Amino acid sequence: MTVRRPLPAKPRAARGKAKAPSGSLSLERGLDILEMIETESTDIGVREIARRLGLSPAIVQRLVSSLAARGYIDKSAETARYRLGYRSLALGANGAHGPDYLTDARRELERLALEHRLNGFVAVMRGGRAIYLLAVQADGPVAIKVSPGSEMPLHSTGAGKVLLASMSDGEARKTLGSGRLAAITPQTITDPAALVAALAKVRRQGFATVAEENIPGVLSVGAPIRDRAGQVVAALSVAFPKYLDGELTLRSVAPLVADAALRVSRTLGWQPQRLIPTDGTHDS
Repeated sequence: MTVRRPLPAKPRAARGKAKAPSGSLSLERGLDILEMIETESTDIGVREIARRLGLSPAIVQRLVSSLAARGYIDKSAETARYRLGYRSLALGANGAHGPDYLTDARRELERLALEHRLNGFVAVMRGGRAIYLLAVQADGPVAIKVSPGSEMPLHSTGAGKVLLASMSDGEARKTLGSGRLAAITPQTITDPAALVAALAKVRRQGFATVAEENIPGVLSVGAPIRDRAGQVVAALSVAFPKYLDGELTLRSVAPLVADAALRVSRTLGWQPQRLIPTDGTHDS
């Protein structure tokens, strides 16, 4: 006679909250990391994140590597610590909870678009790349359409030159690389050394100008947005057609942009010693 042995009983599910599936758990932990980084005033490292969340550094490293690869957080090359990345900032720029200055920056860009028909933008530097956070289109014959989160050239745009000028010359050279830069138009500066040399004027006068270097027939002016300590956190810029309006020139638009960026900077606590740029610029 054959005796059938009973099958081993399946273990009962643990009482209380059931364990979340691994994918869901990873998502929750990733969101926890994003929320923690968002609330930090400075960059934060893997071990500190792990300690606060009660996770192993290995798990946190895997999660932050995935988030960084997708652009949601950004790793500092100098400190190996993390901050919000361009994708998170771009998502915030489209909602009500973006960086504090974006609401004021949008208001300034909308005013420039309405009163002067200037297409306006805000960009930041992340991981050696310039990323658009805001774009406000003017009601005019030329529309320069960009999407928040998209990249912009550093060497051929007003905002890009402002962001480069916020670095030391050595940092700017490293960011640009040693090879020739892309010739987007015949007017584009393609020699990295020449571009770095020109950054001294941008720092001195407080704004950057671009004459048909990124789009033929289009001029651009950019100025820095600074925090309380005077550090450049973003660049505010405008672009406009060269032949649309005789009153719109690099010389006339530069103070409009510099003043708009200054007003946004003041909301962050920046108190400059010199309020108005005194070094003029020349139309090309």
